[in-house]
Amino acid sequence: MDWKRAVLLFFVMFTLGTLLTRGLDYYFAKQAIARDAALLDSKFRLYFAESERLMNSLPEWDLTAPCDATRQKQLRQTVFDASFLRWIGVYKDGVFLCQNGAIDRDVLSYRQHRVSRDYSLAIAELKRGGDTGYEIGLVRHMNGYQYVASFTPLYPNHFIPLSCENCLAYRIEFESEPLLDFGFKAFKGDAVVRHKEHKNTPYYKASFELSGNKDFLEQYYQLGTLIGLLVGLGFGTLAVFGYWAWHKTRNSLEYQIRQALKSGEFVPYYQPIVDSETGTLVGAEVLMRWLRNDGTLVPPNHFIPFAEASGLVLPMTRVMLDKVVADIAALGSGKPPLFFSVNIVPAHLYDDSLLADLEAIIASGKLGAHRLSLEITERLPLTDIDTAQSVLERIYGLGVDLKLDDAGTGYGCFTYVQNLGVSTLKIDKMFIDTIGQEHNFNGKTLDAIISFAKESELKMIAEGVENEAQLAYLRSQGVSLIQGYVYSKPLDAKTFFNWKC
Repeated sequence: MDWKRAVLLFFVMFTLGTLLTRGLDYYFAKQAIARDAALLDSKFRLYFAESERLMNSLPEWDLTAPCDATRQKQLRQTVFDASFLRWIGVYKDGVFLCQNGAIDRDVLSYRQHRVSRDYSLAIAELKRGGDTGYEIGLVRHMNGYQYVASFTPLYPNHFIPLSCENCLAYRIEFESEPLLDFGFKAFKGDAVVRHKEHKNTPYYKASFELSGNKDFLEQYYQLGTLIGLLVGLGFGTLAVFGYWAWHKTRNSLEYQIRQALKSGEFVPYYQPIVDSETGTLVGAEVLMRWLRNDGTLVPPNHFIPFAEASGLVLPMTRVMLDKVVADIAALGSGKPPLFFSVNIVPAHLYDDSLLADLEAIIASGKLGAHRLSLEITERLPLTDIDTAQSVLERIYGLGVDLKLDDAGTGYGCFTYVQNLGVSTLKIDKMFIDTIGQEHNFNGKTLDAIISFAKESELKMIAEGVENEAQLAYLRSQGVSLIQGYVYSKPLDAKTFFNWKC
């Protein structure tokens, strides 16, 4: 695995994870503000309903009587019994006739919005020392005068838990003529997160807007810093693990073979088979080679055993057939008739796929005077002989014969010959290497294989022949078809079709 890329990926995903947490912080802040804007509306409705009930219980006011202690006590008791009122007074012609408190309010302006026949919503602008403040309340209209009640302020920190000070504000707009609006500017600077809620109730039509500044948002960041680091660490770790798994998969042999199939990296090489009696080229074994796009050649023993065991050899063989036919069509015209032996495994004989491919090739006429041959190794067991026999009978009907490769090395040369209609035995190199060596058991096996082939009237091809001594011995035993470095190594298509013995 490329550790530099892994480290870079970790830091990128760590950063993304941390930023995602910050984004979630912002989302949660907006959700909190949206929730509390709705809460502000519900609080107002509760204020109105409760305060209206209490104000309906107030008696008619005698406008001729003075605002004495008894009357003030009555107003104070009303405020005391209320959950949401902080002040109440009697108002007529722009003047407060009586109030419940010992300290009178200094009202700078007084705006009302009629919400029913008997009630109005009121916003009073008050002078408090050198500052100006607002109070919102309810007005009950009586005969020529009004009861005016002030609600307990709804400062944001009264109903929203905050770890910051002066970081959240709200503004309320009542849809009236003229428009009534007021708000609590609890912070300085710009709002970085806000929410506006529109409400339509029996008392009013209004919008409630809550907004928070950077300090408000920062309280979420402070709470989420550790979580952000943990999320970033988790993202980075998972990304590196995913990269490792991807890299492992990408470097797995199965993945590489499948990619090589897609990109056409498997190509046929041809090892000449020569009749040593006449010195003429009679055919070739088609050997699969893996030629990467970068020009490197993968040794067959690095991928063929795995391809056979995994079943990937089936699509690989189909690719080989297509390329062999294309090479013959492009380079083989005008050449003496040759056979081209393509390796198969028992799995090729368990369905009609190979048969269908061969039928299509024969029907195309691209082989010309040449023909195809199949080679099956006895190193792999044949588990379904009946199906294999049925498929082979139809393959033989196309003029394609079957050779037994690696004869004497596997699961039963005699069984294959007896049941599959093999035409040719290919003598493995391990037996050829015993020629000239004394007291070698495999040498006796070589003679037995040759004897068996003669008695069975089978053709023979000797593989892996490397020197003249081996060639002479084989010729003396009646084995004339030779494949090996004594004549040539496997060749690419262009070299093979121009090759001369």
